[in-house]
Amino acid sequence: MGHDRLKIRYLVFHFGRWVWRPTKAMREAGFGRVRLGPGLVINGKRVPSAQDIAKAMDLNQAWDRHRKGLPPAGPRLGYPIGSIGDGYLRAMAMREKERQAKGIMWSREHHSRDDWPRAWKWIEPLLGDCDPRTVAPEMLLDLRAYIASRVSETEAHRTIKVWRALWAKMAVLGFCDPKRDPSLLFANSAPKPRKDVWHEGEAVRLVKESWRSGYRGLAVLLAVAWDSQLSPVDARKLSARSRRSDPIGVWFEVERAKTGRSAFATLSQRTTALLAAYLAALPAEPLGDAPLFRNRSGHAYSKDTLGDDFRDLRAKVCGL
Repeated sequence: MGHDRLKIRYLVFHFGRWVWRPTKAMREAGFGRVRLGPGLVINGKRVPSAQDIAKAMDLNQAWDRHRKGLPPAGPRLGYPIGSIGDGYLRAMAMREKERQAKGIMWSREHHSRDDWPRAWKWIEPLLGDCDPRTVAPEMLLDLRAYIASRVSETEAHRTIKVWRALWAKMAVLGFCDPKRDPSLLFANSAPKPRKDVWHEGEAVRLVKESWRSGYRGLAVLLAVAWDSQLSPVDARKLSARSRRSDPIGVWFEVERAKTGRSAFATLSQRTTALLAAYLAALPAEPLGDAPLFRNRSGHAYSKDTLGDDFRDLRAKVCGL
């Protein structure tokens, strides 16, 4: 099939990148928009790359399984006894039992931030069926280099970090020697921290352009985050229940997502006015624990939709 006839469901070109864009019904079921790569130019036409197509088809398969009532396609249910896959499944089961014993119930948000399944996606195809004692350092070093080239140095560092934690658990299970982890023969240095500095003028331009472009929920979220210095995950979860006010001003009482500690997010008069204008324009003001800030579809911002909208806005304002 020629590129001009290629058509993948929900795959569209938007703001310089290919995007897997689900319908309203799909978003309500929890399937968020996914940004892919810039694709290729063939005969003057923009077409998706093979990686973009493969990712979109995987997402379509996940949606098809969901709408048919089938469980999501996850890791295999069985591996050879004593293999790395066997150790991974047992380690994951033990982690879940430990949480249950402590009365800890993970939300979808917690699971989305879990590094273990994210790293296992890279480890499993190469090593899932292997005896851990047969793994050579060169295999892991090549895997690390491959992930760094395909995704990022951060993803590569995370994968080896999870591997080392998995090796320690497999050692306890008697699968391997705790002192002979092959990944210890090379360094797994953490990537340099981000050093981007945002100035007030830049933040103001982002907020103004976001409001003018119709991303009004994002505009207020950015203004609140700038005033309060809350993280993106804490800012997007602000709700009506957490909002407080007195004759002096408005603030939010929040519990930080990562630390669980309470914090006070105070707002400037300018942001307070922007928040009031935003809430007044909503069809119905969110109540209780419902998140205040909504994307253009009217749904509460998720981690993915917030990141996607901010990247689009930043590209428009800063050209990045």
